[in-house]
Amino acid sequence: MTPELFERLLYEEEGTTIDFKKEQYRFVKATDEEKSELLKDILGFANAFRRSATYILIGVEEVRGGRSNVLGIDAADQLDDHAVQQFVNNLVNTPVRFQYRAFVYEGKHVGIFVIDEEQLRPIHLKKNYGKLKKDEVYIRYGSTTEPRPASPNEIAQMGKDKPRDRAELLVEFAHVHCDDAIGAIVPIKCEFCHVPEAKDIPTLADPYQGPFGIRTDYLRSHNADYYHELAEYEFLTRLCRPVRLTVKNIGAVAANNVRLELIVPMGCGLLPLEDLPPKPEKEEMPGARAMRGIRPVHRRNPGEVDINRNDERFRIEINCKDLQPGRRVWSDTFYIGAGQADDYAINGHVFADNLPAPKEFTLTVKAEVEQTTLAVKELCAKRTRANTT
Repeated sequence: MTPELFERLLYEEEGTTIDFKKEQYRFVKATDEEKSELLKDILGFANAFRRSATYILIGVEEVRGGRSNVLGIDAADQLDDHAVQQFVNNLVNTPVRFQYRAFVYEGKHVGIFVIDEEQLRPIHLKKNYGKLKKDEVYIRYGSTTEPRPASPNEIAQMGKDKPRDRAELLVEFAHVHCDDAIGAIVPIKCEFCHVPEAKDIPTLADPYQGPFGIRTDYLRSHNADYYHELAEYEFLTRLCRPVRLTVKNIGAVAANNVRLELIVPMGCGLLPLEDLPPKPEKEEMPGARAMRGIRPVHRRNPGEVDINRNDERFRIEINCKDLQPGRRVWSDTFYIGAGQADDYAINGHVFADNLPAPKEFTLTVKAEVEQTTLAVKELCAKRTRANTT
């Protein structure tokens, strides 16, 4: 969601593609009856006859014929995307493709539900829940604000063009230490350490340099750039934190040759890395420096991460190969650092041979950043340390 798109949505009127809610849905510690209000709206929009994505804007009061008013909600009332996804999709016959996003506009917190255009309709409950009945297909039609049960003819029309041969893929962040999905938002805590400039960092004196420039030990390679490498090591290991992704086939058919591609614009404030730099050494065996950065050639495994860059962007690629219905692939760990505290949206595409077009998705990195400084004296006296997560 961009400020420009949000502003345009404020001028639209309620219908099958947009709805405005002054207050947040009751969800956390709510009763089944209260949570069924949210469930009914999501099902109504997912089953609606439309040709574009649907938006539910929370904290906005509709003004018909003009620009709607942004009232805002308390930041503590924002919902967790993963919790809402689990709640809805555990109750329905086929997964609903939607996302919840926390957004700040003109200094006010709002919530945004985005319900994808493409759905495997009709979608209905597998059991009674709150005010809603099992097997009832709720649909929002026209400007009607309250979803209603669909007619038999409407249900038949929904199933006519159901794309049963298409892949249905869900991309989320995953827990670093275990195979658990955590949703479309990941929090990270970074330390932005201001290290000395290169011109101010001394070179390391060679302890094996004898009189007249003759070395006293030819079996060791001296690392004159040790303190420069240590500064880079300290900066990156303090800044970057580990993350993982997971891709699940939520459809009814196998997804073939699945690949993810995420783009991080250069200069946006995020730094993605395949791995952290090795701890520098003052002394090395001869030839060791020449071997740094050489990666062995091997067959690529599902979930392996490849990050490349140019002057405009970083591109994160993850090859997931084939995914049978219900199967997940977990990516290898990679690293992300943030230069300042903010919510960073990362846009991506998922590709598969049986997707008619690449499917767009958005993940959010919610970064807290502590600013610190490392002086030259501290750097030269410091012992290298491993990164803490």
